[in-house]
Amino acid sequence: MTAGPGGRRTGQERNMKIKKYRAADSQQAMRLIRAEQGPDASILTCYQVPEGIEFVVAINTPDLQDASGRQLSVRARESQKNDETAADRDLMTLRHELGSMRVLLERNLGRLVAQESPLATGDLAARLTSAGLGGVLQQRLRTVLPEQPDRETLAEAIKTSLGAVTCGEWPAHGATALIGSPGAGKTQLMITLALQHRRRSPQTPLFLVSLDRLRFGAREQLMALGKVLRLPVLFAEDAAALRDELAQLPADARVLVDTAGADHHDEAALAALGKSLDAAGVAHRVLVMAMDMSEELRQLTLSAFAALRPSGVVTTRVDTLAQPGLLASWLCRQDLPWLGSSISRDHAAAWQAADTGALAARIAVRWPLAAAVPVPEHVERWSWSAQRRTA
Repeated sequence: MTAGPGGRRTGQERNMKIKKYRAADSQQAMRLIRAEQGPDASILTCYQVPEGIEFVVAINTPDLQDASGRQLSVRARESQKNDETAADRDLMTLRHELGSMRVLLERNLGRLVAQESPLATGDLAARLTSAGLGGVLQQRLRTVLPEQPDRETLAEAIKTSLGAVTCGEWPAHGATALIGSPGAGKTQLMITLALQHRRRSPQTPLFLVSLDRLRFGAREQLMALGKVLRLPVLFAEDAAALRDELAQLPADARVLVDTAGADHHDEAALAALGKSLDAAGVAHRVLVMAMDMSEELRQLTLSAFAALRPSGVVTTRVDTLAQPGLLASWLCRQDLPWLGSSISRDHAAAWQAADTGALAARIAVRWPLAAAVPVPEHVERWSWSAQRRTA
């Protein structure tokens, strides 16, 4: 959607409403959407929820017209303008109230966390667990750490304990397919990587290719991205078309292939995707894993996509984790090379290449010393960005 002159919303935007649909998987959700909205429904986004998956659908309502079908009268337009002004005032008041409530909650929750958290007191195991450091990683740390480690000692111990985690790199050229479940953030990751490529390697040709024929708006989203970044965007209907497109590209080109999401229990979709990539000759495949999924669902997804032989894993939405230690603990249990992480809310500064040393430092920064228990004024989500103030 675009804004009108002076940042005002256009008539189309004002007449747009949204509706959310939840289902156990994407196929059930699509059937619900098509049944209610028809085949031309416009899906804005989708993401995973504890119940399965949630789609956000845009619903366009027709512009107000009189009985004869003519344009609104001057009086009706003035009335509509007054209604919009009142609605804007109400929205601004609501925003101020929500902002005040947020500050109050952050202050009180921050004090509650500082009072009840075992990070600054208690035995080492409880402190490690509260920092998100569990499982195999915690076992390794408990064998080398003193009962009251300082931050420097903790960071070094975590980095050493993460030594078994393989940190991979993206290939400098060739085709890379982004695979994963619906709503994992594949298209968002492609946008992030494209922005990074334009800034860091502007001389290397980059092509964006879409194999996603299922998600509404997927092609339009990529076309808009290509127009903004002045990047070529290609669309392949099947494996043969993808193979032909790739054969015509320069040998030194970097190609990002966006694929349709497949649920972990959809064996037919997973098999079809694997056959398409094999037939097109796309050997480098990256599994996109959303960290806001449950541990059980992440494990099911890893097992299901193992048949597609992914070359590595990228973790998305890591900013949703309450503690960066949760990511470190999860990586210790994986065999796939870790290629990096993406924070989907900020494309310009989202991508962070895999670096266990940087991850260990982030965890240690949040480790309070036993001598003093700080009372934070704000509770903030963990972020990779070094410019943001840490709690």
